[in-house]
Amino acid sequence: MKKMIKPAFMAIVILFFIVFINRNNYYENKTILSENSIKQFEKDLKSGKEINPANYITKEKNYNNKITKSTLKVSKIIEKIVNKSLDKIFDYLQ
Repeated sequence: MKKMIKPAFMAIVILFFIVFINRNNYYENKTILSENSIKQFEKDLKSGKEINPANYITKEKNYNNKITKSTLKVSKIIEKIVNKSLDKIFDYLQ
């Protein structure tokens, strides 16, 4: 029984970290500067045109779908379970 619990726990922890890292890296940047907008900015700067940052920032497309929403929910559930488990382990160790 113990041989099965350890790999299962490790798999859950690894999956949690993968989803956590992907979610944080992907969803933090809501706006991006494309290569074309950077070139246009530099061109406008050299020509002395008035610079308005809103003209160069493009909003990133929203790629959310049912799968990403469900994996997000699963990662939150896993996060709660891991936090409770670690709290209990640390309480036991104290």
